[in-house]
Amino acid sequence: MGFVYTKVMIHGKKASRSMEMLVDTGSTYIVLDPRSINQLGLSETGYRVKLTLANKSEAEAELFWAEVEAKGRRGLAFIAQLEVPRPLLGVYALETLGFKVNPKTGELEEVAPEGGFLLCKA
Repeated sequence: MGFVYTKVMIHGKKASRSMEMLVDTGSTYIVLDPRSINQLGLSETGYRVKLTLANKSEAEAELFWAEVEAKGRRGLAFIAQLEVPRPLLGVYALETLGFKVNPKTGELEEVAPEGGFLLCKA
């Protein structure tokens, strides 16, 4: 299938920004670097999580939340703060927005009907 990328709009308290994210079905959360989280002014949750990285090492990350938007669908998602070379879009956000990755085409497909998992429609 190769790599799958999609544009995601992140809405924070300070700013909103469109980012091209690598869709990572092995990741639970959206993962952003500390600089992006600070610039956007994302809301702190007060929680930290242990993550297992692709190389099997473990890292601890602070969790934030934000409104996210992809392909005209909006919802709330958890954002893990970690130094990454590219923003990652994990499965919780995919499911919140009602998408899955089609392994044959590498495209995002809607799996939830209009208003299924969504908090609001963009």
